[in-house]
Amino acid sequence: MEFESRADAFVRRHEIFSVGSRIVVACSGGPDSLALASVLLALRDKWRLSLRIAHFEHGIRGADSLTDARFVQAFAEEHGVPCDVVREDIPAYAAREGLSLETAARARRYAFLENVAQAMGENSLIATGHHAGDQAETVLMHLLRGSGVDGLAGMRPRRGNRIRPLLFASRQDILRYLEETGLEPRWDETNFQADAARNRVRLEILPALRRYSPSVDDALCRLADAEAEIVDFLEQSVDEVWEDVAERRDGAFLLRREAYRAQPAAVRKALLRRLAEEIGLRQSLFHSHYESLDEFCQCSETGKRLALPQNQIAECRYDEVLFRKTAEASQEWEETNLSLSGSTRIEAIGLTICASPWKQGDELPDVSAAVVDVDTLEQPLVVRKRRDGDSFRLESGGRQKVKDLLIDKKVPREFRDRVPIFSAGGEIFWVGGIRRAAIALVTNDTKRAAALRLVWDDTRHTKGENRT
Repeated sequence: MEFESRADAFVRRHEIFSVGSRIVVACSGGPDSLALASVLLALRDKWRLSLRIAHFEHGIRGADSLTDARFVQAFAEEHGVPCDVVREDIPAYAAREGLSLETAARARRYAFLENVAQAMGENSLIATGHHAGDQAETVLMHLLRGSGVDGLAGMRPRRGNRIRPLLFASRQDILRYLEETGLEPRWDETNFQADAARNRVRLEILPALRRYSPSVDDALCRLADAEAEIVDFLEQSVDEVWEDVAERRDGAFLLRREAYRAQPAAVRKALLRRLAEEIGLRQSLFHSHYESLDEFCQCSETGKRLALPQNQIAECRYDEVLFRKTAEASQEWEETNLSLSGSTRIEAIGLTICASPWKQGDELPDVSAAVVDVDTLEQPLVVRKRRDGDSFRLESGGRQKVKDLLIDKKVPREFRDRVPIFSAGGEIFWVGGIRRAAIALVTNDTKRAAALRLVWDDTRHTKGENRT
């Protein structure tokens, strides 16, 4: 079939796997993963592949989830492929770990897949059914979050032991292939609910963009390809200078400032990303952190320190910058009355809240600021630490939990108690720097408005790409 020939050509072009590869096929029973399993079965003899199907039953959809598992098992049995199925109570796990369902399911699913791959043998690969539409969604999500070149490069056909043989295909291509092969997939209705961030991009933002430009998916995928080439070049550049710039010493990492300054700006940022990977901070640093780190490593005086996530610090020591763990700072701070004329200081978290008059047509002080209708705010006005059960009103009329918001926005766990919660008369009107509630919004009838701006002493804050 044409689709299988295209997949074969894509595998060869990107060297996704080799003859004799052992592959764990992640299969939910949905259209993408079912097409993936079918394609790899079609290529099995030609490439002499050893295949093993793996299904993760997350316990979210009740009887439908159990039916999905039986469907995948029957498919595997029909084609003579070993099949591993595991069930976990993801809602309970998510509640216990303080994670969103989406994040918890992904983490546990990949842990399961890694275990199956390890049992299958050394150098086994994990194949997932991501396609070109998923790539477009990923790039757009990263673009909206303000990601750098790494994020805009999206998903790779192969990264480590994870492979994506269908990344060339659109969802329409996949559905057409399933129809041609007579395969009837399972459908997960939660994919059509605009609750998780990715679902909102899929169901709301991308369709709106397609009305403006029908080829937006292709454009986003081309952007990913172009950015991937840049990332590959930068990684090669980092490889060439890494030993001159960085060194592990006595359980800590140090960066030689003179060698670091000598690099072009793009290579400096790539060096910092590599260093963040080495010290376990890659998932915790936002664009703003890299900007602050770059300036700090070049210009700061001896003895200066910069606080980083996960209780780590960067410290200038003459011609070197040392990265090391430090004692955890206290997260306790008192409820503070908010002034709408002047500044409010919260010393415990290194935050100053600057309030100034604002009128229609004025620009915001910065992208993390908020504007409020002064006359509709009830007293008392306070800034405080988040509390269990905190929620705020949405413009749709519903409510969202602060905890869920912070998880969805990927605010690192160690920062969440530093997020200032602004309330009026006991009702939250702003999750500081992240999301405004449908309280005291400025309208054409507003007579007095104030702009609130957050000024942090250092990078121990939640400033990043996830503000809205």
